[in-house]
This record gives sequence, C-alpha cells and structure tokens, in this order.
Amino acid sequence: MHNIRFTRGAALLAVLASLACGSLDVVNPNNPDAKRALADPAALEGVAGGTLRTFINTFDANEGNIVLLTQAQSYSASWNNYNMNFYSSIDADGTRNSRPWQNDPAAAGRTSIEGPWTGYYSTLSSATDVLTAIRVNGIEFSSPSATKRAETIAVLMQGAAMMQIALMYDKGYIVDETVDLATLDYSDRKAMRDAALAKLDDAIALANANSFTTLSSWTNGYTYTNTQISRLASTMAAMTLAMWPRNAAENAAVDWARVASYASNGLTSDILFNGDGCVAWCHELYYWFNAVDTGRISTRVANMLDPASQTHPWPAGGNGPPNSPDKRLGDGSFGTPAMVDDWGNIPKTANAGTDFMWTSVKSFNSARGDYHQSNLGHIRYDLTGEQDPSGIWGGFGVAPFLTATLNDLLWAEGLIRSGGSMATAATLINKSRVTRGGLTPAAAGDGATLLTTRLQYEQEIELLGIGSINFLNRRRIDGLLTGTPHEMPVPAKELGVFGQALYTWGGSANPASSPTPP
Repeated sequence: MHNIRFTRGAALLAVLASLACGSLDVVNPNNPDAKRALADPAALEGVAGGTLRTFINTFDANEGNIVLLTQAQSYSASWNNYNMNFYSSIDADGTRNSRPWQNDPAAAGRTSIEGPWTGYYSTLSSATDVLTAIRVNGIEFSSPSATKRAETIAVLMQGAAMMQIALMYDKGYIVDETVDLATLDYSDRKAMRDAALAKLDDAIALANANSFTTLSSWTNGYTYTNTQISRLASTMAAMTLAMWPRNAAENAAVDWARVASYASNGLTSDILFNGDGCVAWCHELYYWFNAVDTGRISTRVANMLDPASQTHPWPAGGNGPPNSPDKRLGDGSFGTPAMVDDWGNIPKTANAGTDFMWTSVKSFNSARGDYHQSNLGHIRYDLTGEQDPSGIWGGFGVAPFLTATLNDLLWAEGLIRSGGSMATAATLINKSRVTRGGLTPAAAGDGATLLTTRLQYEQEIELLGIGSINFLNRRRIDGLLTGTPHEMPVPAKELGVFGQALYTWGGSANPASSPTPP
C-alpha cells in the first residue's frame, strides 16, 4: 500500500504520481523513519492528534482567509499583509472588485491560493496515513478504545479537509486509504462536497459506536468525548451543505431539511483550544482583527449594528461614537482613561459593548482608499480589556474553533428554508440575539422573511473570525461586490507540474466561479 505524503511546496499530484509509478523503492533521505513511524502505534497516535492541529491552524490562518473576510466587507484593513490590500481594494465608485486571483507562479498574490490548499491536503495526507495503518495494515494501538479514537479522528479530519477544499476551490482530489493513485484525477466541487459528507457520516457513526475521550495534547489543553466528536462532525456536515453554494441560485437548491437534521445533532458547546503565542497553536484571525491597530470591522457591519451613527462607506471625518441597542456594541466605550492618548477610546462605562469598541484613531493610509477605514474595532476576544497582545485570544490563551452558536444558526436556517418549525428557529436565533445582544426577541409570527433577516444579522455579528465563514455566508446570498472571486482555482504550481493551463476566477474578465456541477 502506498504511503501518501503531501509535502509543503510540492505539487500534490506530482507526489501522488511518483508514488503510483513505483517510486516507493527510492530512499528518501529527509524522511528515513517514515515507514517505521507509520507502524508504531504511539507515533501514529501522535499523527492522528496532529491532524487536528494542522487543520485548525489552517482553518484559522491569515493566509487565504484574511483576504476572503476583507473581500466580504466583514473585516477591513488597508495593510497588504497576506495580500489583503491587493485583493480587497475596490473601484472608486465602491461597487466593484476588479482583481481576479493572481494564479501565476510569478505572482506575489498566488500565496493566498496556495496556503489553504497545502494546509488541508497536509491534513488529509496525515489522516490517510493513520487510516492506512489501522484499516489496511491492521495496526492496533494500546487498547481497542485508543484504536477507535484515532480511527474516528482520522476519518473526521479526512471529511473536514475535503469539506474545506469543496467550499474554497472549484475542484480537488478525493483521497483516502482505498484510493488507486494511478487513476487519481480532479473531482469537481460537488463531488468533493459529497465525498466530504460521506466521511463525516462515517465519523459520526464511529463516534456514536465507541466510547473514548481525546487526549488533551490534541487541542492543546482540552479533551472531548466521543459524543462531542459526533456533534462536531454533525455541525461540519451541516456546514458542508449550507456553505457550499457559490450564489443564491445554488443556495436555494440546498437540501435544507438535511442541514437542519445534521444541526439538530450538532454542537451544544464550543470546541476550544489554547493558543501558545503562535508557536504551534494560533488563531491568527482573532489575533489580527481583535487588535484595533491592525484590523477593524467593516463599516458595512458597523452600519448594521448602529445605522444612526455608523455610515457606510466611511465618511470624511469618520463616524462618531455609537449608541446601539445591541449590547455587543452599546456606546462603544472600552478600556481605561490611560489608553485615550493612544487609542482615542471612550473609557469603559456601564453601557460598554461586549464585542466592539469605538476609536477616533484613523489607522489606515487614506491614499489606499478611505473605504478601508472604520471607527469600530472587534474586541470580543481581547481578554485584557486594554489591547495587550499577550491577552488577545488565539495568540495566547483559549480560543474557539467552532461554536455552538454557529450550529444553532445553521439549524435555524435549515428550519426556516425547509418550512420547519418557525418557533424553534426563533428560539435558536434568540440564544444570541437576546441573550448576548439584548435585542427584541425573534418570534414565529415574524414569518420566514423577517426571521431570515434576523438570522443573517446574527450570522454577521456572532461568527466574525471563525475561519472564512462570513465570506461563505455572503457569497451564497449574492452579497459580495461584483467582480469578487467566489472560489479559488487549483494553485498554479499544481497545474504547472503537468503543463496544465493556468486559469483563474473573478475580476472583470472572468466568471466569479465555475458553473454549477450537474
């Protein structure tokens, strides 16, 4: 059986093709102990746990995601770290994003496409190694429970990796321990989605059939039971269906009753991990956008929170202090009087928001476009209350990966769009709308249209920084600016290995995405 290694900086198909052509007898001096390690149960257990770290760090990475979130006008910044300014700059009239993905080996912007591809296929590679050892080679761990735990997590990560490829790219490779590498070829995004769902269903069944608790090292300080892993897989399955559409037409065709069914068995508590200062564990998106000098929430979202005070786009002279009925913003006060000279903040009052602050400081260069500016920062994950980098979630301390609120909102949407219980949908929306926001409760009598509006408001506010979810949600309701790419192409380095033509999506000369697969 081939030992699949998807290495960083190398084209995936080149690696697979070399393996399929009988190159297993070639000594790899950089990895001489791979065969022995993949027969060692203790080492394999570490590989299984390592798939979680690789996946989470990719899911929460700035590379790739930071562009998507600024293109969605969820967050905003004019810096060009991770190609952010290049891809989120818009035409003078504010209605069009004219830049496609720069899918060329010589283009600096190619890294935004390469990062997620490499991270997710690295996850898939390691997960497949574990399953090859268990299911093909019959490796047994220290106990039957430990074997089933590793098997379940590996299958979960196969599904999660293929989910993200299906959500972000127009096509990819379906790979598992049964694949014939000699016949491997691209599968379209719909086939990728369905393969991901099959793996997630397998993970749900395994988790429900076996009793175990994950090792704390696998999420850097937290453990999860088989029941919680089953719920995580169910939430991911709901995500796979709900967030796959590239436009409103595809969104209308989703099996929303199936989404509701998955979510009804989904997360009831958050999946957490500990950041270690970004040595090995890091929620880069929180670390970047909860520091108000490096990122702000877009004025599009600020305007939703308080239309009276937060104008979109940003006006000359800026937006003044808010007075929002949403407790997550409130009066925008934050921090201490000692901070005012640096941050232009209003020191914290009894009406301070839990998630957002107002600042008079204009952080971004106007020459790059004042539409990047915003007076509101996202401070939900600043545990210090004073913008101390050592206390911002993700870089240091506890950080959420996926949340129960995400699942609740998926469940509510599934019910609304499939004609399910409006009362249950309203209750699910109110878990954040009322409990955290202090807003007027949603009710069954609101009807599907108003409930959907309230649902989408909660999705915008509550899911900020959870991977690229805000982008995916805007994409599927035709909420992105004209010209914004709706998906990524296979990276140029991958295409170039076999002399395949380079292609891209978005901008003024290309479609936003591939056609809907049959």
